Amino acid sequence: MDDLKQSVQNASYEQKDPLLIYKFEAFELFKTTVDEINKEVLSFLFKGELPTQDTSQISEAHQQKREKLNLRKDDVQNSTEQAISNSRQQQHEPVETIVRERPKIGRNERVTIKNVMSGAEKEVKYKQAIPLIEKGEWVLKN
Repeated sequence: MDDLKQSVQNASYEQKDPLLIYKFEAFELFKTTVDEINKEVLSFLFKGELPTQDTSQISEAHQQKREKLNLRKDDVQNSTEQAISNSRQQQHEPVETIVRERPKIGRNERVTIKNVMSGAEKEVKYKQAIPLIEKGEWVLKN
């Protein structure tokens, strides 16, 4: 970049805009740097080797899967009955409901707020009243 700065200063003697030349040259320098990095990464990746597995290890895995599939009819029926009983137990769990003391106020609903100190009242949208209420200077009037 220092060399680039020096060459741009020389461009002013050629009656050219130094800033414009600096931008073009810096962009070209950036592109060449990115190209060099890409070439290095690709050469590193092509030089690498993937590990290979023996075919005997693969056949052993296939045999293990087949053994798991050989189940008796009684085992299958017992596992399905357990799954059904578990799902029935989950369905009977009570559902908690939220009970509000006051109805929920929408963000864009108009509300009346009252100043604690002066007693002044304002009618504003609830989303604008929230920060005033949190400060403690105003309270929500029902």
